[in-house]
Amino acid sequence: MEQIEQAVMYALGPQVEPSLKAQANEYCEQVKISSDGWQLCIQLFMKEPKALPEVRFFALQVLENTLRNKFEALDNTAIEYIQQTMMEYLRREFVDNTSGSEESFIRNKAAQALTILFTHVYPTTWPSFFKDMIAVTKTPAGTHSHEKAADFFLRLCISIDEEIGRMDIPRTREEVIRNTNIKDTMRLGDIQLLASSWFDLLQEFRSANPSIAQLALKNIGSFVAWMDISLVVNDQVMSVLYELLSDANLRIPACECLADVISKGMLPMDKLNMFEMLNITDILSRLDLSEPEFVEYVARLINALGTELCKIYAETSLPNEKKQTTWNMIEQVTPYLLKFLANEYDDTSSAVFPFVNDMLYIYKRQKKSMQSFSQGQHQFLASLLNVVVAKLRYDEDTEWSDDQDEPEEEALFFEMRKNLRIFAEHIAMINEDLYVGYIHSFVMDTINKYKAGTELNWRDVELCLYVLYCYGEALSKAAMIFVTSTDTLSPLGELVSEMIQSNISVYPHPSCAMQYFENITRYYQFFEHRPDHLPQALAAFVDNRGLHHPVKQIRTRCWYLFQRFVKNLKPKMAPYVENVLSSLGDLLDIQAEPVVEANTMDGMPIPAASTFDSQLYLFETVGILISMEGIDPMKQTEYLKIVLEPLVEGIQKAVAQPFSDDELFLLQLHHYIMAIGSVAKGFPTLVKPADSAQQPWTVVFIQATEIILSALQNYNQMAVIRDAVRYTFARLITCLGTQVLPYLPSLINGLLTECQVTELVDFLPFIGLIAHKYKPMIEPIIDELLLPLVRRVFDFLDTTPSGTDEAFLLLDLRKSYLNFVLNLFNANLEMVFVSERNLESLETILQTFLHYAKDNSDPTTQKMSFGVFLKTVNSWASNTTSASGPTIAGFDQFVYNELLPITFSVPMSAAFNLADGQSILVFGEMTSIQKAMCSKQGANFIDYMKRVFLPSIQCPPETAERYCQAVQQYEGRQFKKYFQSFISEAKG
Repeated sequence: MEQIEQAVMYALGPQVEPSLKAQANEYCEQVKISSDGWQLCIQLFMKEPKALPEVRFFALQVLENTLRNKFEALDNTAIEYIQQTMMEYLRREFVDNTSGSEESFIRNKAAQALTILFTHVYPTTWPSFFKDMIAVTKTPAGTHSHEKAADFFLRLCISIDEEIGRMDIPRTREEVIRNTNIKDTMRLGDIQLLASSWFDLLQEFRSANPSIAQLALKNIGSFVAWMDISLVVNDQVMSVLYELLSDANLRIPACECLADVISKGMLPMDKLNMFEMLNITDILSRLDLSEPEFVEYVARLINALGTELCKIYAETSLPNEKKQTTWNMIEQVTPYLLKFLANEYDDTSSAVFPFVNDMLYIYKRQKKSMQSFSQGQHQFLASLLNVVVAKLRYDEDTEWSDDQDEPEEEALFFEMRKNLRIFAEHIAMINEDLYVGYIHSFVMDTINKYKAGTELNWRDVELCLYVLYCYGEALSKAAMIFVTSTDTLSPLGELVSEMIQSNISVYPHPSCAMQYFENITRYYQFFEHRPDHLPQALAAFVDNRGLHHPVKQIRTRCWYLFQRFVKNLKPKMAPYVENVLSSLGDLLDIQAEPVVEANTMDGMPIPAASTFDSQLYLFETVGILISMEGIDPMKQTEYLKIVLEPLVEGIQKAVAQPFSDDELFLLQLHHYIMAIGSVAKGFPTLVKPADSAQQPWTVVFIQATEIILSALQNYNQMAVIRDAVRYTFARLITCLGTQVLPYLPSLINGLLTECQVTELVDFLPFIGLIAHKYKPMIEPIIDELLLPLVRRVFDFLDTTPSGTDEAFLLLDLRKSYLNFVLNLFNANLEMVFVSERNLESLETILQTFLHYAKDNSDPTTQKMSFGVFLKTVNSWASNTTSASGPTIAGFDQFVYNELLPITFSVPMSAAFNLADGQSILVFGEMTSIQKAMCSKQGANFIDYMKRVFLPSIQCPPETAERYCQAVQQYEGRQFKKYFQSFISEAKG
């Protein structure tokens, strides 16, 4: 025992030398797994004088582990010894010990160990378990209880309920059966004994020791879920519970207990009868609700009552008179619902959200069934909407934060706002006229006060603007209009017009500016009907209320919103282009900032959003403005030069300097390149990609393209520069078309030599997209670049992954490579594989497809590989039934010697599961290859299969004959079905 004590202390000691600590931990583990470790530990736990608490806790851990995981290895003598020792411990520690008090963590661990013992021995070998436990709590005279023993007994009962009664803990089937049997036995008598004991202890200690009374209440509330309700819902117990609701020390646990009683699963009629008897609303009307914490628990109680009543009301089998009774009770509770929802403390408000949700569900069902609403129901909806809108307001003690990382308090407020918005939207669905009228009146009231010069709290202005934003979200499509058929403003149109004309955007609080611009961006369609309001909105956007706002968070958010605003209103923006561009000029200056890392939810750092990330929206906006129809092309060229020249000069200066790997220098160069790409992104995509943009401004972009390629040439070993170049070229090619194609070889070679797997995974689809857009003129370029691309892919795929993440990356690259090949075939560029330049490498490329096609561990890649082979067969297999199509020397031999055999061997392998959905897709590609070869080569294919291949795999002649008939006569789906039976028969 001394060795165990010493090992535990060494294992836990903060100053212990690491090697000694490791030895101690290893010894402790050996004690846990040894067959007699529990015997030493139970002696250690019980010895006098007591060992240190940490040592005794370890001893209990070993005992609990034995009882939980190795109970079957214990004989009856050992079980009886543990039982007697634990009873001795209870009497010694909680009855006879009048001096000290056991540490709480020891008490809890002892209760857990005893609970596990209970699950094994009750009711078989220890049927008197509960009687024995209750006996320990009683004094010899039986007139009162030992406090410490009562405390432990109640904790033990809670532990037992968690082990056998909790429904939210995953259980094995064996545990479910065991727990059910235990509960059934307890219901025969012991549960009545326990309920009586808990009530006696509650009465005894409600004044003498409220903490014990709290434990008694917790037991009643926990066990009521699966015991006879009459043991709690009776005059004796309920009268005490109601009394305790006025006891300052016990009203919260009493409230929780009552909520548990209300939530007990029962038949609807039985529960309704119980509610009628309990008359809870009458009790609540007499409570003192001045203490905020207690109010929150009463709100939870009301929520439990309300949600249960709503469940009963929704029960279709309920008789009409009982349905009316239920609704009457709901109407008695709804004043409390509104009261607690309106509470100044958000935790209290949130407590009744489920009840609100259930009420609105009832109203929605009522509307769906076209039942009329009573006056009381209309009044409730109006009151609810009023409370919901009021709760959307920032609390007086909550401040708006301009920090990117919003404080927890504000984050919780936003979460609550989200739920409240959903409630408002549901009210709008139920009664749109009520919603429209209320919101219109609410918003107009605040705007009119502002126009009249009334001094307003920023919270009221922000709420007004926020409610206006939510207004449109909740409206039906029919009501989401800004003008009527007579071109007069709709209610929504009036509100947007008043918001703009009131000049509320100059209100000095940042939150109001933010919401104002969210609103005009959300309602951009208003300006299509009332373009005369556009100058006022643009003026607000471009000055210090928006794009130039002194608060960074507002400023950068507005950069994004302005891009959306301009993009959506492009046809209306032409008259304002020059003024807007001149207003943006100072915002286009780029200053690289050190990368700041932010933690994600899994703890891995990622680069936090920088100012430049938002600035890119401005550059895109500039591109949108410059490229608008109706602007003189020469003027467009002039504007574009003004914007791009500082960026191009920045790149030129960087390239002219000696090589540098300084982080800020590289970021600055990256930003210049990305900014050019974002300007190009703002230009329209060519309708016919194979065309070229015949405009004077294209020269400016072409010059920028050449400068960017020089930067790539100098800094292609830097991933940050490669990323920027790839991004920008993807944008340039959409607006310049074929004019960019001559630069592709330099681009691809510059990116390939140093690129990493992740870049190649992204880059291959980009090349595939270009191939599709610019066929057939891109064929010479793809022909030139194919082998360098493929070799780079092979370089990576030939490496052994160093871990799981890299293995997944290589799998992604494999898929990207196969997709790239499929894209070339789909673009009718397959001849690049068999060109004079590339034909020698065709065999190597085909072997890679063959390798992936045989890999049953990845059906997705396998299907893609067979899909590629199907394309090759359709394109290159010689056609003996007609003279059409090219002939590729040696390809037919490859198909017969390599490809056709695996269309049989792969599905015949044990690893191929014909019942799996993904494997069936792979199987479909294989049958299509066989059908394609039969179609192309007719009698030659049949003769080969019948005389050479099928006999080589020991296929009986009659089966081979049936196969040859099937592949010739059946259509694709029929043949697939036949071949499935062929494989199944072959596999046996």
